[in-house]
Amino acid sequence: MSESDRARAFARSWCLSADAGHAVHPNYPERHDPANRPVVGRGPLLKINANQRYATDAFGAAEWARSCRQAGVEYQEFVSNNSMPCGSTIGPLTATRLGIRTFDVGIALLSMHSARELCGVGDPAALAAAIAAFLAPTDSRQHTHER
Repeated sequence: MSESDRARAFARSWCLSADAGHAVHPNYPERHDPANRPVVGRGPLLKINANQRYATDAFGAAEWARSCRQAGVEYQEFVSNNSMPCGSTIGPLTATRLGIRTFDVGIALLSMHSARELCGVGDPAALAAAIAAFLAPTDSRQHTHER
């Protein structure tokens, strides 16, 4: 594959980075952004960060909204509180090093990184359904990228 072929392939590609995000913990509600309150059991998260700790941009947000709508899945946006730095994912690294359009998603967890992480029983299935919808070929995306 030539460098030009590689660049074209990357321009038509997507990276969906999937893991988890913090749900509002009832014992620590002050640690969350007052306008953004992800809740366990209310669907997967679209992870957004202005400091690019997540790679989601407007194109990725639109693609995730379309995938969730197609799967019949409600989703939530996760934006971390600016006064508390958040972790990151492989999304920003993939996006910057390879130039592949990337967005970050996940399930809402309580007590992330503890011995007792908790998620809603339906959230992993909802995430899987939305990802399956993203991976399914559609006529509307054929001209913009390939899987």
